[in-house]
Amino acid sequence: MSKLSQTIHDSLRANLRVGKSRDVALLAWLIIALACGFLAYVSRVHEVTHDVFHEMALFREALASGVFPTQDVFAFTPTVNPSVHHEWGTGAILYLVSVESGLGLAGIAILRLLLISGLWLLLYRIARMRGAHPYIFAVIAATTFPFFWVGFSTIRAQLFTLVFLAAQMWMQELDWRGRRGWVIAWWLMLVAWLNIHAGFIVGLGMFGFHCAERFIAAWLRKRSMLQALQATWHLIAAGCAVSVALPINPYGWQYIRYLFHAITMPRPLIVEWHALWRTYAPELTMTTFLLSVFLFAYCFRFVRLARQRGAAFLGLSAYEALQHIRHGSLYGVIWLAYVPAWLTHTPLGRALIRGVDEKRSLVIRGCQGVAIACLLFACENQFWRPTLPPEPHFSIASFPTGAVEYLKQNDFRGNLLTPFAQGAYISWTLYPNVRVSLDGRYEVAYEEQVMLDHDALYSGSSEWPQLLEKYNSDAVLVDQASALRPLLDVFRSESAVGSEPLPTEHRWKFAYEDDAFVVLLKEGSALPRLDRRGEPLVDGAWSAFSGEYSFRNRSPLAARNLDARARSIVAAE
Repeated sequence: MSKLSQTIHDSLRANLRVGKSRDVALLAWLIIALACGFLAYVSRVHEVTHDVFHEMALFREALASGVFPTQDVFAFTPTVNPSVHHEWGTGAILYLVSVESGLGLAGIAILRLLLISGLWLLLYRIARMRGAHPYIFAVIAATTFPFFWVGFSTIRAQLFTLVFLAAQMWMQELDWRGRRGWVIAWWLMLVAWLNIHAGFIVGLGMFGFHCAERFIAAWLRKRSMLQALQATWHLIAAGCAVSVALPINPYGWQYIRYLFHAITMPRPLIVEWHALWRTYAPELTMTTFLLSVFLFAYCFRFVRLARQRGAAFLGLSAYEALQHIRHGSLYGVIWLAYVPAWLTHTPLGRALIRGVDEKRSLVIRGCQGVAIACLLFACENQFWRPTLPPEPHFSIASFPTGAVEYLKQNDFRGNLLTPFAQGAYISWTLYPNVRVSLDGRYEVAYEEQVMLDHDALYSGSSEWPQLLEKYNSDAVLVDQASALRPLLDVFRSESAVGSEPLPTEHRWKFAYEDDAFVVLLKEGSALPRLDRRGEPLVDGAWSAFSGEYSFRNRSPLAARNLDARARSIVAAE
């Protein structure tokens, strides 16, 4: 070995050592600070996402009827047939860990914590396998937080996709080391993945890029097409086996037809499908996103081509993240797995490692301070406690817990016009007595015009009187903060008793009010009026996951038939 080669070898070993006690202590504090920082960043998004409720409601209905629904049973507005719910598996998992297990909300909280922990462990392992120095991973990981957080609310199907994606990257690293048995585990994971979330498409895309990289690398090394095929035959076989996995779901090949439509359709009314610069805290988000792209580009001045595997797919994911807020978390996962290893072998990376080593005591004290501050912030926001806020808090969604209790106590039955984010909660708590007009499933269940009509109605367009009457609803739920709410005061005026013509065909009356929502009923309803404005509203998370709204006094898995009242309502439809 030449003197220059020996110097480079010794320098690399020195930079990558984490064996002495002082190094382990330093790394431990860096990781603790990183963990506390991430916990603090996502602690404000502990509200239960509305998707949870339509996912669990579908699985509950399958258990109750003994038949998996492929036609919508929750809505009274025009729906598509079949209704392909690609997140049904998420609903099954959430239902089992909360309602069926008896853990309730604690089961949801534990599952979220396990998924997040598993994801970070996988990302750290992948980065180390690719040659990342642990200091680099810990120091630069916070770069991703502002565009990474969107996948970590309680609890999104997308979080499962992030974990599966990290697991696939780990398997691909095994493949570069000559291991081939992972393809069987990957195929089984794919079957589970496609039944939990349609994000498996990202995994297939990454797999395709990996196959191309492996084939090209083998061809460049052997300069033989035949030998390249021999080196990658297991990947070709796994790719062919994908066609066997795809129809293994309750909808068969109709699932794939749905995906083609869903992937290509525009979603201008859904916030998380907007461009990244329209997200929460756009200045911070775009600054860190551009920094992450700069570090990605910087690495390629110093990283040889053979070490650049995964770069093409990371570049594609960066573009998708810029186009859509929800893809920021996918980009963050891939970036954390790949960039730290590349950066480790650059002048900037070596300078960071050397600086951390030289300022060991200062870095440890800084990490301790960061960890304490972030942990206090996370505790202040009760990171351990998923909530169902009855009025807006950090997220844009709130849930009509008071209105639901009012309708439940007064045994309301009928069609309820609902906003996009609240309809699923109504179905979970009041079905089958109450059918909704819209919920978070969007194209999964509804014809496109339904969403457009609801957006026009709740945004207070000039057509609101006609839209209020359009779908034969018996009641309407309205957010106090919506543009529609002030327009409804016409039903409080003298016109409501006949002195002036109303803008609508039917008369509507204010039946229930609190500081977050109102419920209006069509004329003829005998339900009493209840005004709770000014009264404190109760978080509804614990009761929503207790099974109270499910199969009271019965084991859900044993309940294969609806009770007589529910059966009669379903049959009438």
